[in-house]
Amino acid sequence: MRIVGTLIIMAVTGYFFIKQMMRLWGYMQVAQKSPERFDKPGERIVDLIYYGFLQRRLLNRAYGGSMHVMIFWGFCVLAIANLTLILRGFRGPEFSLPFLAENEPVGMVYNAIKEVFMAMVMLGVGMALYRRLIWRPRFPEPSNEALIILVIIGSLMLVEFVQGGCAMALKNITASDTELIPSHLFTYRIGQGFLNMGLEQGTLETTQEVAWWINLMLVLGFGAYLPYSKHFHIITSLPNVFMRRKYPYGQLTKPDMEKEEFGIAQIDGFNWKNMFDWYSCTECGRCTSQCPAFASGKPLHPKKITEQLRDELVDNKGGEFVKKSAEARAKGETPEAPETIIQDRLSAISEEALFSCTTCRACEEACPVFIEYVQEIIDMRRYLVQVEGRFPKEVERSFKNMENNYNPWGFGFATRGDWAKEFDIKELSEDPGELDVVFWVGCAGSFDERNKKVTAALVKVMKAAGLRFAILGKEEACTGDPARRIGNEYLYQVLAEQNVTALNQYNVKKIVTACPHCFNTIKNEYTQFGGNYEVIHHTELIHQLMNEGKIKLKPGTVLDATFHDSCYLGRYNDIYEQPREALQSAGLRLQEMGPSRSTGRCCGAGGGRMWMEEHGTKVNDMRLGDALALAVQPKVIASACPFCLTMLSDAVSTKDLQDKIQTRDVVEIVAEALVLPAEVGGSSAH
Repeated sequence: MRIVGTLIIMAVTGYFFIKQMMRLWGYMQVAQKSPERFDKPGERIVDLIYYGFLQRRLLNRAYGGSMHVMIFWGFCVLAIANLTLILRGFRGPEFSLPFLAENEPVGMVYNAIKEVFMAMVMLGVGMALYRRLIWRPRFPEPSNEALIILVIIGSLMLVEFVQGGCAMALKNITASDTELIPSHLFTYRIGQGFLNMGLEQGTLETTQEVAWWINLMLVLGFGAYLPYSKHFHIITSLPNVFMRRKYPYGQLTKPDMEKEEFGIAQIDGFNWKNMFDWYSCTECGRCTSQCPAFASGKPLHPKKITEQLRDELVDNKGGEFVKKSAEARAKGETPEAPETIIQDRLSAISEEALFSCTTCRACEEACPVFIEYVQEIIDMRRYLVQVEGRFPKEVERSFKNMENNYNPWGFGFATRGDWAKEFDIKELSEDPGELDVVFWVGCAGSFDERNKKVTAALVKVMKAAGLRFAILGKEEACTGDPARRIGNEYLYQVLAEQNVTALNQYNVKKIVTACPHCFNTIKNEYTQFGGNYEVIHHTELIHQLMNEGKIKLKPGTVLDATFHDSCYLGRYNDIYEQPREALQSAGLRLQEMGPSRSTGRCCGAGGGRMWMEEHGTKVNDMRLGDALALAVQPKVIASACPFCLTMLSDAVSTKDLQDKIQTRDVVEIVAEALVLPAEVGGSSAH
């Protein structure tokens, strides 16, 4: 009876599990290819342990993290118990895996650990129910399915305790196995409770058998249900952590313009890793809770992007369309697509939502399973911009300016190097001789009056250090970062190829820049065009020069200050400490804003937002609010990015706080604190 019943339950649940798994796997098999996901296996295993099993990102939030960790680790420990449970359907109720019998040393240790983790799971379920039913924070959002899952998990633990309690009570009727007390911390006491209730042997045996059957059906039924539910992440999250991207986060894909790869307009345009991301979403809402666009009232909601794309694929026949499209392409035919593009069918990826994104990666940094949003958003922007011609109207002027004068402002490209004349800085075309580094000035540093002061400060620092440097001058064009992030990939590639050609003709090896956007693009994306250079940000250079003793600082008046992390310097390129150390060496007393470093709030200018109008609550005003919320109001808000400097300066001006708060670049503060060598005067070596 037990064997037959077990086989029937396994056959029914296995059928539904395998059917859905094959369906979901089938969509991935025919989907577009993804960049490499299985290279560097050693690093991936370390990540799996650190972020997967140790749940590092989840623990960034104490309550939700500890709750989830207890449930997750409990399930890991119970995996052996659940395997034993199933095998007992074939081998009998007394079967145990080798060395794990409850009276063997290893088995006794395992049982003790198992029962502790069962209690932890129950506690975690209780905490989760409290959070969802009573506390009700903004995230995670209400979900009836989540409540059902929690009840099932709690029921699994309950019947396991009942089954174990009956077993302990029966052992105490037939013999006093007191040596089992340490390894059965809870079930032994439950068993004593059953005996105190006067339950007889027959009742206990029946209850134990019923509990075993319920446990078996819950375990196998729960497993079969997962691929159909929003909790499929229980199966997919660990593999998704293993497959996290290992190429630079600052590197977007390079579509082939000749093959007319103009972005994504339908579900079949996404790759298999995108789909695995959707399967792996835990719906915790951490992505959206960190999104500056969402926080400022914009329609961007990263969690809903994943949810709606997954529903489109799995529930709305999108997967069948993916298969038909793959079949058509295999035959050399053009797939027949729906009349409307996906951006017009799903609210989470509407035109307004997509162009609200600052590409700051706060959502990706917060995600415990490493879902990748920025590339998806850019891919969908690419189609809107390059095929439909749909983008914020004010961006059109920036596009034209980049096309005609190679900068978003539209200043004459031939004047790009004019600022350098008073500093006696040569251009590469003038053959300046052997150089230590090429100074990539950037559009803001070349044309924006406020950021020209940053450029001058960096020149002062490099000259004080005795560095030999030169600039490209009129041969330097915009790196194309705004064009690429907005979605105009064609314009970006034109600018990138032009710049790489200019740099390579001079055999440039090392580049320094004060702009994190230029830094990221040249370092991480120009490799796609044959541009391989050592690229450093000016805060890295300052840190290096200080450590080498090539520059010395004389701290002046100690000022209370705070540092704003640029997204493209911090989250994209992991540069956090160098600017802080430079500021502290210059005499600033730093306080950390609430969201800082990897959780720092964006200034609002990234992703091409610098060139778009912002309506309603402004992200830069929110960032200023973070600074004003400090215990001691800072007299200086330092940054290391021309966009950040502009946005923070605008926010300070809006609040009429210019007389109370300075907004400055790190290098300006360092330049003021420099101990200048005697030979540095008006004119010096390049």
